Amino acid sequence: MDPSEYNIIDLIPQRPPMVMIDQLTYTDEKSARGRLTIKESNLFSHNGKLQEAGLIEFIAQTAAAYKGYLSLSRNQLVRRGFIGSVKNLVIHSLPEINTEIQSEIIVDTELLGYTIITGRVFQQDKMIAECEMRVLLESAK
Repeated sequence: MDPSEYNIIDLIPQRPPMVMIDQLTYTDEKSARGRLTIKESNLFSHNGKLQEAGLIEFIAQTAAAYKGYLSLSRNQLVRRGFIGSVKNLVIHSLPEINTEIQSEIIVDTELLGYTIITGRVFQQDKMIAECEMRVLLESAK
């Protein structure tokens, strides 16, 4: 099944109001892309813009949706993940509400339960944020 055909709630452990991704649009063996329309009601919206924490969470939830998609494809349960660290974070600009942003994550390494990714956020093909993130998945039950 194509990742865009899934309801995003089936791919991530987060629930409203903490859902920070609308759709997982693409996956392959080492990467994924997602999209989010920024609403005024978004927890991380302030003064008409999505704040830095929202961009970080969007990257993290793209990684969560990617892992959730892989799990469901293997008939496994979707596991919770936790941000272990964020490095080399650069915010080029903050997107305005009522606009769409896209994410891209690339899996760099999977080691000792951690997944190290490079994450980027784009708006209209312009990169607005980037970082390296370490995500830890909870143990399978």
